[in-house]
Amino acid sequence: MVNKTGNTAKNILSEHSNLMIIIKGILVSYLITLPIFAVFAYILTFTDFPQRYIPTAVIITTLLSIVVAGWLSSKNVKSKGWLNGGIVGIVYMVVLYLLSSTGYKDFSIDRQVVTMFIVGILSGCVGGILGINLKKEPRSMGRGRM
Repeated sequence: MVNKTGNTAKNILSEHSNLMIIIKGILVSYLITLPIFAVFAYILTFTDFPQRYIPTAVIITTLLSIVVAGWLSSKNVKSKGWLNGGIVGIVYMVVLYLLSSTGYKDFSIDRQVVTMFIVGILSGCVGGILGINLKKEPRSMGRGRM
């Protein structure tokens, strides 16, 4: 069946499921980030943890979350995992920027913000590439290779 724009129902469902996979990846990334930030905040509250390590911990947590989300969003697609992962990285960083800017009441864009966006996109692309390339392919039941 073809609609007025020329898209078949299969193409529309495929695009919709791809969007849902990306949304799922973003949700998983925040489900990873929020508990780690909560534990880190607890540690900062009750210990004498040096303040200079806070940005490093935030960057590492963010990168790991985006790589995992990029991997999850790309493990069920056939190609362009880097694109799915990159989209996850962009959306993750936009949401993080909006939330932090709202909290600090400062919507300025400086070198650090641009750097984090670039690193977020690249780590999402890496996660997407890993998602495509680390798939478990079914083994054939035939003879073994020699």
